[in-house]
Amino acid sequence: MQRKKKFLILVSAFVFLAVILTTPLADLGRFDSLYDEMPEQGYIITIDELNAFLSVWSEFMHKDIAGYSSQQLSLSRHDAESGFPPQLVRWLKRQGWGAERFFYNEQKIRALINAASLEENLNANRQLLKKMKDNDNLKSIVRSQEEQLKLIKVNKQELELIKANLYQVSQILEGKAVLKN
Repeated sequence: MQRKKKFLILVSAFVFLAVILTTPLADLGRFDSLYDEMPEQGYIITIDELNAFLSVWSEFMHKDIAGYSSQQLSLSRHDAESGFPPQLVRWLKRQGWGAERFFYNEQKIRALINAASLEENLNANRQLLKKMKDNDNLKSIVRSQEEQLKLIKVNKQELELIKANLYQVSQILEGKAVLKN
């Protein structure tokens, strides 16, 4: 019986190793901005561009373009024009978008949502800290959030734009809502 267990463990280990070695890893990106540094685009997102983006994004989230899920495409680290399926690039052009600018806006809006959410949470914790003055854990959380907020580099005008509609923009980006014109 002992030999049989050793043999089964050895076979299982080889099968597991074979599966790992033969399975290609998808380039799914990271949870933060997919750009190491946000590309320089020369101008900020305006309310009109935000609305135009969110309108097309809502449609994009419900499309199956060339057999790819929209989330899989948006998390790709490829150069937008050459790395994405040509059907997607053509579809975006018909919607009035270049793929690079479209996905740049997605990443920028995600970064703005994260910054706005952190700022909102920090303000709530500061209010709570006023009521609970001697809570060392909460003080530590507030200090940590303040440090995180200092590290985030976003345009203040764009941040205010997102903060005004944080919940709605977040829901649209997650595919849980659509922009109503």
